[in-house]
Amino acid sequence: MTTKYTPGALYLAGFTQARSPHIGLLFAKDATKGTLFHIRIDRQTSSHWQFQRRTQLITGDMFLSSLLRITKEPLALDIAENTIEKIALRIPPPENGDFGECAPWALELVQALYEEGIVELLDVDQLGEEVDSFAKESRAYARRDKFPNLATSNFCR
Repeated sequence: MTTKYTPGALYLAGFTQARSPHIGLLFAKDATKGTLFHIRIDRQTSSHWQFQRRTQLITGDMFLSSLLRITKEPLALDIAENTIEKIALRIPPPENGDFGECAPWALELVQALYEEGIVELLDVDQLGEEVDSFAKESRAYARRDKFPNLATSNFCR
């Protein structure tokens, strides 16, 4: 099945980094941008993870390398962002500065979206393995002149 980038869909976004991919949840808004929900550490102001919601360019970002679609049908644009943010804010970021906490947090968000009936999740552990593998395999897409590698999850419907 061919995957196409679809406004209104939810994706687990993989960003290529030196050690392993950074993972966040992307709500696709239009053909050029989406809203990213993720946790990050700003070492200049903090030593632990913090939630962030921000606009994410889809094209022209040299770190965004993969988008794994986790919803079958697009979500309503007018309510999705605020609903996702409210759910994301219920999931506390880890109170440490350990590397690699972003994917478990993003998967916990997907689990919460499933519990709210927004995502049809079959297996969160297998989804975690799938997104990690897909993001690692997509390193070649980490270029400004390439669209991120697209796929549809086998563990969400």
